[in-house]
Amino acid sequence: MALSKKQASFDVEKWVKSEQAGRDLCGQFDFCAYCDKEKENPCAKALDAHKKATKPVAKRTRAKKAKTAETETEQPKAKPATKRKTAKKQA
Repeated sequence: MALSKKQASFDVEKWVKSEQAGRDLCGQFDFCAYCDKEKENPCAKALDAHKKATKPVAKRTRAKKAKTAETETEQPKAKPATKRKTAKKQA
């Protein structure tokens, strides 16, 4: 969805919730910490920034990092001998 459409949706949502609460709720949502009211479409940009900042790390990435840290402490394993190397050693 385009930022301007997201912003329009937030404007309506904030207006309805503000009416229900009896006060202006601008700055009261979780994503408002990322808001820069000087910019165009501030709520939409703030929500995108909030999602990016709070996005959980993918399981594959965490597993890969753990595996990398685990293998860094181990000594590198020797490569298995090929048939040629084995044949030369036996001769």
